[in-house]
Amino acid sequence: MRKSLTILALAIIAAGIVSCGRKPVTFAPVTYSNAVSLEEGSADSITISVNVEYPDTDADKRSENITGAITEALFGDACTGMKPEDAIKAWADSLVSEYRESNLEILDMLRKNGDKGPHMSMNWGFDKSGKQTGIYRDILGYTVVSYSFTGGAHGGMSEFHLNFDLSTGKLLKQEDVFADGFEKQTGKLLMKHLNDGRSPEEEISLLTDTIEPNGNFSIGENGVTFTYNQYEIAAYSFGIIDILIPADEIRPYLKTGMNLYDD
Repeated sequence: MRKSLTILALAIIAAGIVSCGRKPVTFAPVTYSNAVSLEEGSADSITISVNVEYPDTDADKRSENITGAITEALFGDACTGMKPEDAIKAWADSLVSEYRESNLEILDMLRKNGDKGPHMSMNWGFDKSGKQTGIYRDILGYTVVSYSFTGGAHGGMSEFHLNFDLSTGKLLKQEDVFADGFEKQTGKLLMKHLNDGRSPEEEISLLTDTIEPNGNFSIGENGVTFTYNQYEIAAYSFGIIDILIPADEIRPYLKTGMNLYDD
């Protein structure tokens, strides 16, 4: 078994200088890699890798809040409150258990029929990454990317955005940013801008009649971008779809006090 879990404490990355005299939130990469055979001597295996930027959790309450939200987004509710290293190990251990439970019996049947492998469907892979994507108006953007392959024709990839209030470290959810009842008009804007920048040949064919805000958004100086993962609104072949609603068009639907695009 090959395993490494390292925290590169010296490779600290500044998230940016914050106004009002607050210290910057600093990040350090946490990496993990592991390859586990289905059973001893088997040519089939599961590979797991993690490369995530985490705040310095000893800095202040803001960093603790951000760390907790990142861990939950990456590894699920079962890992809420865990230290990053413990959460990664718990998540990886659960994947190995699932992998073996799903494949050992099938492997035994194949071997009885003289098939020694390797078997593409029994070579699973999981990869998670997370990194800060910038600061706009005291909001820190962070993106989590996940990839998984558990057999079949292809793997799956997803992307999820987190937005943090840098004054508190609080995770800003959709209801914190947008006004009540914003969904209908924002849905129309999403449809309007779906194919911005695409040629007629590249236009997206939807699986649905409408597009609704899905809570997966990033905030920047040009506007708010909603992200839709594979199969969410269109076929797998279209991949991950980003739809930018320009600042001047999304401004009327922001919550009172959310002055993202006021001069």
